[in-house]
Amino acid sequence: MSSIINSAMSGLSAAQAALSTTSNNISNYTVAGYSRQTTVLAQANSTLQGNSYYGNGVNITGVQREYDAFIATQLRGSSANYSAVSTQHSQISNIDDLLSTSTTSLSTSLQGFFTNLQNVVSNANDPSARQSMLSNAQGLVSQFQTSAQYLNNMQNSVNADVGSSIKQVNTITSQIADLNKQIGKLSTANGAAPNDLLDKRDQLVNTLNNVVGVTVSQQDGGYTVSMANGLTLVNGDKSHDLVAMPSSSDPTRTTIGYVDKQAGNVEIPEKLITTGSLGGLLAFRSQDLDLAQNQLGQLAAAFTTSFNDVHKQGFDSNGDQGVDFFNIGSPLVVSNSKNSTAASVTAEWTDTSALKATNYNVSFDGTNWSATRASDSTAVTIAQVKDASGNTTLSFDGLKLTVPGTPAPAAKDSFLVKPVQNVINDMSVAITNESQVAAAGAVGGESDNRNAQKLLSLQDAKLVGGNATLSQAYAAIVSSVGNKTSSLQTTSDTQKSVVSQLTQRQQSVSGVNLDEEYANLTKYQQYYMANAQVLQTASTVFNALINIR
Repeated sequence: MSSIINSAMSGLSAAQAALSTTSNNISNYTVAGYSRQTTVLAQANSTLQGNSYYGNGVNITGVQREYDAFIATQLRGSSANYSAVSTQHSQISNIDDLLSTSTTSLSTSLQGFFTNLQNVVSNANDPSARQSMLSNAQGLVSQFQTSAQYLNNMQNSVNADVGSSIKQVNTITSQIADLNKQIGKLSTANGAAPNDLLDKRDQLVNTLNNVVGVTVSQQDGGYTVSMANGLTLVNGDKSHDLVAMPSSSDPTRTTIGYVDKQAGNVEIPEKLITTGSLGGLLAFRSQDLDLAQNQLGQLAAAFTTSFNDVHKQGFDSNGDQGVDFFNIGSPLVVSNSKNSTAASVTAEWTDTSALKATNYNVSFDGTNWSATRASDSTAVTIAQVKDASGNTTLSFDGLKLTVPGTPAPAAKDSFLVKPVQNVINDMSVAITNESQVAAAGAVGGESDNRNAQKLLSLQDAKLVGGNATLSQAYAAIVSSVGNKTSSLQTTSDTQKSVVSQLTQRQQSVSGVNLDEEYANLTKYQQYYMANAQVLQTASTVFNALINIR
């Protein structure tokens, strides 16, 4: 009789546990990161009575968290890739919007400037025509600077976003390490762990993964979390912070490093960080933003220097030789902070039509110099000349670099050369009066328009890169940004679809299905009532036996 009662009581306990788990699933249906739980039941050991073994009911072995580590790993990888691509697409879309605005584009300003220059050709002795041209020139410069400032602001924004992302990473890794510690303490000898903390830890890992892209391994219930480049962020109950630091090659840029006990802050090569929103930011900066700034600077440099060269050949209304019509910035060279010497390098343009829309990494091996285009990692051929004073000149791609002999560079010294990236910052109209417009081809010809005609012909000259007019060059900038934006949109949509499919697979395992839970609710209710009926029946039988005696 006792075995019947014990079996029924175990069934009641099992039913209560299953109903409790089902209730918890239903309650957490809308909670992000919650993994469906299942009460695990097992047959109790039977008892030998006479020649037979009789069952002793059911045992509750635990509450199982429905989780597929393989699907979770796949989902993390796809989510990190999607986060990178969508971030890059979101950023470059801002540049696309800037360049494609027809009413305020550089193309419109350039066209307006040359239209007014045509009026000077037609009315060379008309001061109002010259003044109108001068006003349009100032408007053109303003448009160049507005576009350049917008891109500069984006550089600053990327720096800020990198810094805030690293703070977020450090906060999350600290929380994961703390959860590792809590889970280790609360886990039982038979392997049971607090499911709520497991869910919370996985949710934090997913958030971290969307920022920087991580891989996860598990040992003794604790997570070891590493970046895609292998750098460990969390190991058990210990977390390792990242730092936001100035780039060694360009101190104006914020990059990523880690703290080493001996070496201090160590910079992580950006090419190793390719996933997560942080990888997308870095890709946008190096691939898209730099290119847009350099293309715009290349256009401005080719236009202003060519216009100045022709303008200086003419004569103004006062009979004076023409001067520079525009001011423009100059190339910039930045020394790497890891250089072992105080050696410096200066740069100047030799042929703006040969300039490329790229920065250069220039390095010294102790004997020879090498230069690599940052845009495509292509090595360029350098004409290297050393004079009797020990000064070295390096010529390539329309540039001339000068390396003083003192202080001499050492092997492994390197420099970042920015031929055109920041030249628009110093762009302005050099002349201040309409009478200074050098439209004449000779002294004393107020109605002479020969030099103005030469200036006008620059509109159709292949000034940019030696193969494109000003309008063609600008159209190429708009086209390249637009094509890249479209390509990233397609890639982003594809990655989003992959993430959606994997999420559905993951939810089919870990997600709460209300229809299933309603069915379980009914099943376990009936299960409870059946065991209660057994208990009632056993009680009735027991009472009958007592009455017989």
